[in-house]
Amino acid sequence: MKAKLKEITDSTINELLSNEIILPSCYFQCFDKNAKNIDLDLGSESFGKELNNLIFKEYNEINSYINDAVKTIDNAANITKEAEKAIESNDSLLLKSLYNQIVNLKKELESITDNVYKDYLTKTYNKKWLYQKYLIDKSIFKNDTIITLIDVKDYEYISNTYNKLIADNLLMYISSFISNRLEEEDLDFKFVRYLTNKFIIIFEEKDIHQINSMVNLVSNMLFEATLKSNSGILIKPTFEYAIKEAKKEQIFHDILETLIKETTSKN
Repeated sequence: MKAKLKEITDSTINELLSNEIILPSCYFQCFDKNAKNIDLDLGSESFGKELNNLIFKEYNEINSYINDAVKTIDNAANITKEAEKAIESNDSLLLKSLYNQIVNLKKELESITDNVYKDYLTKTYNKKWLYQKYLIDKSIFKNDTIITLIDVKDYEYISNTYNKLIADNLLMYISSFISNRLEEEDLDFKFVRYLTNKFIIIFEEKDIHQINSMVNLVSNMLFEATLKSNSGILIKPTFEYAIKEAKKEQIFHDILETLIKETTSKN
C-alpha cells in the first residue's frame, strides 16, 4: 500500500509541478486519476482498511524513532555528566571508557538519521532531506550549485511489462553505478531520489562543463552495459539527464521544472 501511494503521489507531483498554483481540488482530481491508472479505488472499503493499517504502522515507526532518539539523548546527557566528573578528577581510564560510549552513540544517531533521511531502496538521500536539510526557507538554494536531473525513463515500462522488482533493481544499479563513478572522480556531490524514477544530483563544484562531461561519460558507459535478471530478461541501464546551474536564493522548483522539460523533450 505504501509503495502504491508513493507512486501515485510522485506521478501527481510530477504532473502538477509546472502549475504556479495547485488547489486542493486539482490535486485530489489528479491523485484520483493516477490511482485509477493502477487500479486503486480510493473509495473502496478495502482501501480504507489498508490505509488504516498503514497509518497505524507509520505511527508505530515514528514512535519507535522518537523512543530511540530520546534514549540516545538521555545517554548523551549522562555521558556528559560523567565526562565532567572524569575531567575534574583527571580520571583517564573513565574518559577512555566514555569515549568508546560516545563512538557508539554517534553510530546510533547516524542510524536514526539514515532511517529518516535516506531512501529505503537506493540508500540515497530522500526528498525529506532535500527540503529539511539542504534547501532553506521557501525551498531556495543557500549557495550557488549545479543541479543534475537523472530520469530513468524505462522504469515504468519495465515495472509494467515484467515486474516491479526488476525495475527497482534497475534503479539501484544505476544510482550505485553513478555514485561510485562520481566518488572515483573525487567530486563533491549529494545524491537524492526525488521521484520514483527521478534522481537529483547536487554538485558543489563550479565547472558545469566538467560535470556535463562526467555525467555524459557515465551515461555512455551504462549504455554499453547489459543487465540480466535471474529470469533471463536483458535490460539496458539507460537514463536521460539535464544539467543546470542554480544561483543562491533561486527557487528549487523553478530549476526542477526546467530540468524536467529538458529530459521530457529528449523523448
